[in-house]
Amino acid sequence: MKPSRQRRAGATETFSVSVDAATKRALRALADSAYGGNLSALITDLAEDARRRMAAGAYLQRHRLPEPTAAEAKLIEAELEREVASARKQRRGRRVA
Repeated sequence: MKPSRQRRAGATETFSVSVDAATKRALRALADSAYGGNLSALITDLAEDARRRMAAGAYLQRHRLPEPTAAEAKLIEAELEREVASARKQRRGRRVA
């Protein structure tokens, strides 16, 4: 008799999605390369990005700000990436006593 597969810890939900074959291949390839083959971890990461997008949209709406254009969004993302890289460099330079 085959041992039953253990579910991972924590509350999880199972659901079904339908995608075209190319999308399925792309998702599987990304899961294999970046998540050790764990498609659920990839979907969880994509959902986290969706939650951030919804929060950003709610912030803009709450403060009556226009949604940035694609070009403006790229500029903002580039600036954030520079700030993150700068913070990482500063952190690496510190020594722990």
